[in-house]
Amino acid sequence: MKIILASSSKRRIDIMKQLGFEFEVISPNVSEFVDSFTSSDDLVMKLAKMKGEAVYISHQDDFVLGFDTLVFLNDGEILGKPQNEEECVKMIKALSNSEHKVVTGVYLKASDYEESFASSCLVHMKEIPEEEIYRYAKTSEPYDKAGGYAVQGFVGRFIDYVEGDIFSVIGFPKAEVYEKLSHYFKGEKDR
Repeated sequence: MKIILASSSKRRIDIMKQLGFEFEVISPNVSEFVDSFTSSDDLVMKLAKMKGEAVYISHQDDFVLGFDTLVFLNDGEILGKPQNEEECVKMIKALSNSEHKVVTGVYLKASDYEESFASSCLVHMKEIPEEEIYRYAKTSEPYDKAGGYAVQGFVGRFIDYVEGDIFSVIGFPKAEVYEKLSHYFKGEKDR
């Protein structure tokens, strides 16, 4: 049985390597549209499941991990990945000098196991000077990230503090995933 990471995110690949499991990467090809959801946790878990199942359908003898991360403003607006400079500027301005919620959904699937969970945190952002926002929007960094930023990237210097698991912002709740993988594969060896 192989472990398959259903994500081409460099950050997730790096964290998966740190966990010490051998794995393959297969990027899911799915539309990220969900017509209804009841909460932020529900939405990211549905999206993570869609991505995981898209890969699992052709890898049913393997263990698949799917993920999705979204940023939620206090008014409930959802920030996905910006599609252009204008969207990026709008997003980063909305995040500047405010707090927002980041939620990562995780979907784990094998022939004898299926689980979904969400991990969230609250990010408190300092004010980001407007000229820095426009300069940042001209780089390639924001366009593959929910909310247009990464804690370890350019905008990370403006994060005042994070309440909760910082790995939720990165898009891979490291401790929880490690615990679930360790438990599953230890249990599998005992069968």
